[in-house]
Amino acid sequence: MRRLSFLGAWLVIAGLIFCACKSDSGWQGRYVSQAAECASVTLTLQADGKGLWVVDQESTPVRWQKRQGALWLHVKTGGVLIAQPLDNEKELSVSLPGGGNVLLKKTSD
Repeated sequence: MRRLSFLGAWLVIAGLIFCACKSDSGWQGRYVSQAAECASVTLTLQADGKGLWVVDQESTPVRWQKRQGALWLHVKTGGVLIAQPLDNEKELSVSLPGGGNVLLKKTSD
């Protein structure tokens, strides 16, 4: 009986670790701003949690993770941009520092 409980506990722990390490690869791809009145913004998300934020050809590497239903974009300088998913992973609304948002549409996987 004790051996069965021990095996069950290990299976539960292994399952939790597997779920915690699950990839958010459904978010990977390229997202582009569509508004003509603002600067050109491109966000590229890779399956390994890395990415690139590009504004008017000036690029900044980011790390990204899904947290609390949103995508958190950790900028290399220490800041965080919050991207709220819209329309089943096809659009992201990114909150910018100082107020305002930019809408990004997914163009490729």
